[in-house]
Amino acid sequence: MERRKLAVGYFYNAPFQEICAKHLDRIREIFFAWPGVLSCRPAPDFTPEVKERLFADLNWARANGIELDTLFNANCYGDQAISTTLADFVRRNIDEMCEKGLNPDCATTTSPFIAKVLRKHYPNIKIRWSVNIRVHGTVGFESVLDLFDSFYISREIQRDIKKVAEVSAWAKANNKMLGMQANSGCLRQCPFQTFHDNLHGHGDGRRSEDIAASSKYDFSFFLCKTRYSQGNEEDFLRATWLRPEDMREYEKYVDIVKLATRRHPDPEAIINAYATCDYDGNLALLMDPAHTFAKSFDNKSFDRPSSLWHQVRDCPQANDCKHCGKCKKLLEEVYR
Repeated sequence: MERRKLAVGYFYNAPFQEICAKHLDRIREIFFAWPGVLSCRPAPDFTPEVKERLFADLNWARANGIELDTLFNANCYGDQAISTTLADFVRRNIDEMCEKGLNPDCATTTSPFIAKVLRKHYPNIKIRWSVNIRVHGTVGFESVLDLFDSFYISREIQRDIKKVAEVSAWAKANNKMLGMQANSGCLRQCPFQTFHDNLHGHGDGRRSEDIAASSKYDFSFFLCKTRYSQGNEEDFLRATWLRPEDMREYEKYVDIVKLATRRHPDPEAIINAYATCDYDGNLALLMDPAHTFAKSFDNKSFDRPSSLWHQVRDCPQANDCKHCGKCKKLLEEVYR
């Protein structure tokens, strides 16, 4: 297994260098939003101290052979989506990175316009289509091969290892890199996802007016948490995440394994688990968002009925669930 596969989201709530230093043989990239750039996660308050910490950690990463992937992956740019204003904003931020010696190796975006801007002005920066574009097969990329160098496979198909192998072969044939996101806590085919991501493109969904309206109308944009609170724990099993132990199979076919750690309460647990392909604990706590259930999804319990886990993971009807009973049976084995 090629060792350096992991892409780690930059986090502010734990000692970044100390945690990542333990797994330098596994971490390929750090992905981050530059101060002032909205992405698909709420941004911290970029005080001078926070900025300096970010710059120091990115310099440390570069010095240790870790590549830098900067994010322009907000789902919406409003009436500036095709504009010289947005183009100038992107260029200004990239230039600032370069001035600080933090030239990004890669830029991940949801915007084909931003991809065009980057291709024109920064030909040395590799362009990656964000996982949030949610293209479910290679035909979706065939008409834009000139715009990107790498892409994330859709979460909705990534558990199908045969499909991953097919997309991997297509990517290699077209000189593209393939990635996947390992620990998404989202529902499969979440109908709130675009809405949720758009909130972060315009802020974070946690402003005082957001909270007031949510309270008045009894509304949560975390549909996953709403579903789970209503007793739909099987939804967690039929989602799109992969266990750390699954990585030994999947890393044969992908170049990058994205770990959602930017807003997670325990990024160290995620990195340790997926770097070692082993975890002893509540699997739900590795996901982003981290879910709190009434009981624990004991990760080691998945190995005892391993054939049942593989039937659920590899289910050919996962995107058109017939509620055949396999998830219910697995739930009885692992949810304690």
